[in-house]
Amino acid sequence: MYSTLKPSVTEKIGCKIIGWDANLLANCGESSKRKFRTYLSALIIMMILWGTIGFCFASNYMNLGSPIACSFVALAFMMIILCIERVIILSNKSKLMGWMRFFLALCMATLGASIFDQLIFKNDIQQEVATQRDAQINETTQIRMEGIEADIAAVTFQRDSLNTVNSVLNEKISANPTIKIVTTNSQNVPMGVDENGKTIYGKQTGTQTSQVANPLIQQAEMNSRQIEDFNAQIEKLYNQKRNVEADTREEIQNRKAGFIEELNATIKVIGKSWVSIVFYSVMFAFLLFLEMFVLSISFLGNKTDYELRIEMQLAEAERGIKDMITARNAPNTALV
Repeated sequence: MYSTLKPSVTEKIGCKIIGWDANLLANCGESSKRKFRTYLSALIIMMILWGTIGFCFASNYMNLGSPIACSFVALAFMMIILCIERVIILSNKSKLMGWMRFFLALCMATLGASIFDQLIFKNDIQQEVATQRDAQINETTQIRMEGIEADIAAVTFQRDSLNTVNSVLNEKISANPTIKIVTTNSQNVPMGVDENGKTIYGKQTGTQTSQVANPLIQQAEMNSRQIEDFNAQIEKLYNQKRNVEADTREEIQNRKAGFIEELNATIKVIGKSWVSIVFYSVMFAFLLFLEMFVLSISFLGNKTDYELRIEMQLAEAERGIKDMITARNAPNTALV
């Protein structure tokens, strides 16, 4: 049994954060409390760091705009980090856990360094993004120009083909502006009477000739209207061709920069000089070792009396379970 000292307010709050038992800690020695303060300080540093990263990420790349919404994202980042670090603190010390935490620290350090560097090198990145977008504008303009020219060629071919057809039709119309139509009418007319006095009818056929407009005129008029539509399409395409560069430039330059676009620009900016490479390496190493800080505290060093008491309680609980199982199986063994 141990004395029942009351935990302080700091110990209660800190133990809630790292997942320790405040009452048990209050009755432990200074080594346990020192480790508790170390864990708490490391967790606060990590939560503040990743809260800042989450706020910056939400503000720059999630298009939230409102500081309140960005604060909620930052709080979510802090809670995720808190849960991860608590798992490390409260889990058993094993090589598998150590390696998993190491690779997780690499991923977190890379992500954190990428976001921080995009904020630190913001002006240089914007210049690099502008350069990349100029190249993208030229490439996109060329592709769109080729597409418009292909459309102009296709519509022009259809218009010229229809013009050729209309030329032939107009020649035929000039030669024969009207055509003669002969209509035949037949009717029954009295031809006489038979021996009984009845009228005898016979068919009488007559023809009528008239002049009408050549039906090719209507076809030519329809073709002319279609040619006018083709001319309007070609004019519209030429207007698009004249404005394609300006429209493409406005579209691409007014587009909000994305995370991947700025990340590519960041890599190019960092690779331009050894100074930026050194700075990025220092930033990456700082975040990596900061991520490994909690892991090193948890895996290195001697066990404190708090941890020994936790292990003792676990051992007692295991023995109690084994004794319960033994007592439950004892009558069956006796019968056998």
